[in-house]
Amino acid sequence: MSDLDLASRHPLFWVPNALTIARILLIPVFIIGILSLEFGWGSPLGQLVVLGPLFALAAFTDWLDGYLARRWSVVTGFGRMIDPIADKLLVAGCLIAFMIAARGDWLFLVPGLVIIFRDILVSGAREHAALTGRVMSPTQLAKWKTAFELLGIAVLIVWALSRAYLPIDSVIPDIADASYALGLGLIWLAALLSAYTGSLYLRDAIRD
Repeated sequence: MSDLDLASRHPLFWVPNALTIARILLIPVFIIGILSLEFGWGSPLGQLVVLGPLFALAAFTDWLDGYLARRWSVVTGFGRMIDPIADKLLVAGCLIAFMIAARGDWLFLVPGLVIIFRDILVSGAREHAALTGRVMSPTQLAKWKTAFELLGIAVLIVWALSRAYLPIDSVIPDIADASYALGLGLIWLAALLSAYTGSLYLRDAIRD
């Protein structure tokens, strides 16, 4: 059945792909928001809105677009292609912003590069597999990896906001230290899953 036939089943067939595209368009906003905390750009209110509810909404659409597409039976070839790309761009953009803000701290740099390189490798592996007529669907571990990435970024945003705006004589040491440790721990866990799942995708792609 063609994508047009699938789309015609529901009057809001365009919503899942629109959510995915909106997530991509918001990526530069999140990058600027993260960097602004380190370099003093913009206003506190704008940073809180961008890195609070707006980022949470974008992360939520990572689940919502796929759920709506399946529930309304409007899964399309374009949607299957663009959704993982949107996820990878969102994660890579935010990780790069944190690596810049952290001024190359290896605790941010190493897992960030592992995750980004893995995603590039898997994209190439999927393209190679497609040339041989095989489809490499995301595994459950890969979905968990993405969840840990987004959660880790969200917790690191809490760390960056608390460090920037909470008074130094308040509970900032507790909040900042806890969110820093938890956020980095989630990113490192995602990096380990990235390396493992990436090796599985590569093995499947090059098998005879």
